Amino acid sequence: MGTTRIKVIDLSSQEQEIKTSRKHAEKLTGAAKLKEEKKPATEKIAQPKTEIPEEKIAPVEGAAKSSVAKNIKTVKAGTTKKPTQKAHSKKYQEASKLIDKLKAYLAKEALDLLSKTSTTRFDPTVEVHLNVNDKNLKGRVNFPHSIGAKKEKRYLVFSEKKTEGTKNVTWGNQNSIAELESGKLKPGRDFDAVISTPKFMPQLAKVAKILGPRGMMPNPKAGNITDDPAKILSQKDDGYCEFKTDPTAPIIHTKIGKLSAKQEALEENLKALIAAIGPTKIKKAIIKSTMSPAIKLDPSSFSKLTA
Repeated sequence: MGTTRIKVIDLSSQEQEIKTSRKHAEKLTGAAKLKEEKKPATEKIAQPKTEIPEEKIAPVEGAAKSSVAKNIKTVKAGTTKKPTQKAHSKKYQEASKLIDKLKAYLAKEALDLLSKTSTTRFDPTVEVHLNVNDKNLKGRVNFPHSIGAKKEKRYLVFSEKKTEGTKNVTWGNQNSIAELESGKLKPGRDFDAVISTPKFMPQLAKVAKILGPRGMMPNPKAGNITDDPAKILSQKDDGYCEFKTDPTAPIIHTKIGKLSAKQEALEENLKALIAAIGPTKIKKAIIKSTMSPAIKLDPSSFSKLTA
């Protein structure tokens, strides 16, 4: 008898026939005989299957392309793009070139640079940002020059004497404290600031939890505890500014005027702000106008500025 030869057909391949080795063919015939013995004669004998080495199997046309395409899609879907930072305008970049980022400027030098580095068409506000060494620093400064139009404040004044002819003033008493506790009188809605004489301070301690979080609790540092409330009420409100540190960091953000003001006026306002805070409490300082690059100030020169 001759050697049995078997033709193996791979339906996924373009080749119709693939030749196998002799040993491989013998294994296949042996497997087929075993299946014939086990199955009844009436049943159809299944065609033997074999594993063919990958290098001999021709890939189905289009299969490779589809698998590669799927892989590419999954990679694209899995990748996360980093948010791109918005680039500054050309005018901003040109203004930044005028500032030496490694230098800490004196007040006069920095104020002179502000007009050269402004990037806006409108009259911007001059901002000052200070890093201080006290987390709970707050107070009030009386600027010698106006810092711009401000909304008129409404005052709640606790005093034994009432001053006639005062505008935007609510005179407080024992009933006012009860109204604060009940919510009938609310800070921010009915008044913007509180002034008190020392005599009323023990009674105001009852509503410290209401006024304190809003920054309206009278205290000596803010200058709103006085025996003469009429003096504070008679002063121009456009020159006064309250400052305090951020709730999460020892940083003070405030303003000292408009850029259109004279440089001498801005310098005097900056001097008044530093004097009110205390030169030794300031660790870092930055000055800038609205939408312009920041200019570092030299904190070591503040003591001479306020002298």
